[in-house]
Amino acid sequence: MRKYIGLVFLLGLILCITAACSSRESESAITLDDIVTEFRDAGLEVEAPTGSISEDHVLADLGFRDVQHILVPALGEGEGGYLFLFEDEKDLEKLNDYYEEPGKSTLMPNSHAYAQDNILLQMSDQMSQTEFDRYVEVIKDL
Repeated sequence: MRKYIGLVFLLGLILCITAACSSRESESAITLDDIVTEFRDAGLEVEAPTGSISEDHVLADLGFRDVQHILVPALGEGEGGYLFLFEDEKDLEKLNDYYEEPGKSTLMPNSHAYAQDNILLQMSDQMSQTEFDRYVEVIKDL
């Protein structure tokens, strides 16, 4: 009888560990394409996502695993922002600071930035705060 109790306990432990590992994998399994799809499903404007970063953002290349440049035509030609996916939280924080610091130290407008988990969304200062908040809500719901 003790063998069966021990076996049931061991199987339960294995199942718990397996469930914990698979939940971590599913959290990190989100892709930038998934986020873009969620933006579109929420009725937000997102066009021509590309996996590249423009030359004026080369200094921002701080360890992201993936990036998509997204366009929002309502903001004007070539305007939009970037979606970044990180493996390291410190790299995410550095890039978030890169986008937020200029507006704190000068009267120049800064871009919008929002970080959650391993995702960073950066949008042009041409976008209103209200509109940016709609994009943020989609990310919060992931």
